[in-house]
Amino acid sequence: MSPKHQSTAARKARAAARTGAKYTEALRSASPDPAHPDWDDLVVSALSGVVARRGVVPVKVIWDEGARHSMVQRDNGVRWGVAEPATDGVVIREVRGDVGVVAKGTRAPVPHRLDDGQVEVAALWPLVWCSNAQPFWRYVHNGWSVDRPGALPAALDPVCPSPELPYEVRTYYVPDGIVGEDHTGGAPSWWTRAWCDSLDKAVLLADTLVAHRLSTPSRPAGGDCGDLRAEVWKHSTIDLGTLPAHVHQTDAHPDRPVVPRVPFDTWLPGRPASTEPTPEPAWFKGEKHPPTYDLRVWSERDGWETLAWFVGGRSPAGIAATLLRVGTGGPYAWAETWGPRYPDAWREDFTQEGRAIMDRHPDEPYAESSARHGQQRSQETADLAAALAARSGGALTTEQATARIEAGGQEYRDFLRVGQICITDALNEKRLAAEAGSEERMRLRGALDALENHHQVADWVNELTATHMATNPRDRHYTAGAMLWRRRALQEYLSPGQDVTGVPGLTS
Repeated sequence: MSPKHQSTAARKARAAARTGAKYTEALRSASPDPAHPDWDDLVVSALSGVVARRGVVPVKVIWDEGARHSMVQRDNGVRWGVAEPATDGVVIREVRGDVGVVAKGTRAPVPHRLDDGQVEVAALWPLVWCSNAQPFWRYVHNGWSVDRPGALPAALDPVCPSPELPYEVRTYYVPDGIVGEDHTGGAPSWWTRAWCDSLDKAVLLADTLVAHRLSTPSRPAGGDCGDLRAEVWKHSTIDLGTLPAHVHQTDAHPDRPVVPRVPFDTWLPGRPASTEPTPEPAWFKGEKHPPTYDLRVWSERDGWETLAWFVGGRSPAGIAATLLRVGTGGPYAWAETWGPRYPDAWREDFTQEGRAIMDRHPDEPYAESSARHGQQRSQETADLAAALAARSGGALTTEQATARIEAGGQEYRDFLRVGQICITDALNEKRLAAEAGSEERMRLRGALDALENHHQVADWVNELTATHMATNPRDRHYTAGAMLWRRRALQEYLSPGQDVTGVPGLTS
């Protein structure tokens, strides 16, 4: 491109570079004062004519392999550039990063065509960005596409993770602040937020994500930020090579309000009890990062149901619950976030076994959670009494077992816990030896849950425990007295009777 087609700042920088100065440093010093843009009127006029005729701007990129100095840039294809207007398009010069490549306050003319065909010139921070995952150049100032100013860039389509979740909800996010000028970090990008099993749920979620703001923006340069657009795409669940269809789009209103929230530590009465979690969908073979966190919502008509499966863990599901105005007048009064359960994470074994509740929405205040835990303790005592009575062979009624628990106090409970641990050890030894994800391992997990949550012990678990107690080499370090004490605790837990000899809390 000839020098006359370059911006004034670029011409000055190139002239300085010919004398030995660095081009980027010279460009920063030659950038115009934002209050008095040193724009070339001929260039702006010619570029505006190109936009008026085509609506699309030709883009030429001058690559600089030496600028890709970081591992992120090499592995993820992150590219930064400075956009310079010319008479017949835009020139992008690749630079090393987002900081220090252009003087703060610099603005470049960006003509864009309005809906009525008129052309308007916007003043934008000239830094642009793209990557392997987001391969279309965009201005980091407001997320506009470089080759289609005034419009958002296109996005690459992700692969559908499950044949049961054909609907993808994606949003275009612009950070609060301009990267490279106000902060360093995130740039405008498309994000897949969630996957849904029905169009109605996907449309509701998409509309919700752009209807409110999470907080009041503090964007120094002005302009809108946050999730500016939400789209729903329908993916083929038969042929993953088929491109998805665009079925819904919602744009955020610039004056959308901040989402209302329940005041801190406020107890909203009437929260319904949780039910069994929604089973995970069947993931396509080879899916490495399935969206395993789901947001379950509650309504008077349908009760508990899963609205969507979220990408990125529990936080996106919680943000969606806030934007859905759960508990503050939205379509759902209550919601829960569920995720994969890793019972052995403490030993760095992240084998999933079932699902567990992660968060409740709105957040539980201290008083409500205390009341819930109190109810759980009462129910645990009732389950323990019922289990002891059932296993006593008629020696105890439920009322007598309850009285025994109350009379024995914490000392008796601890003794019963020792017997329960003997069974837990046997089940865990067998469970950890089973293949991860196998039916046998899940059967043992179910037996553990029944034992720990409801004090229920199946007959085959009794046999497994007896074998474990007789053959486990780990028990050899116990003294004879300790072994007798453990066996007595197991006997009291599995088959309590009228004889309470050697039972702490019931004998002096």
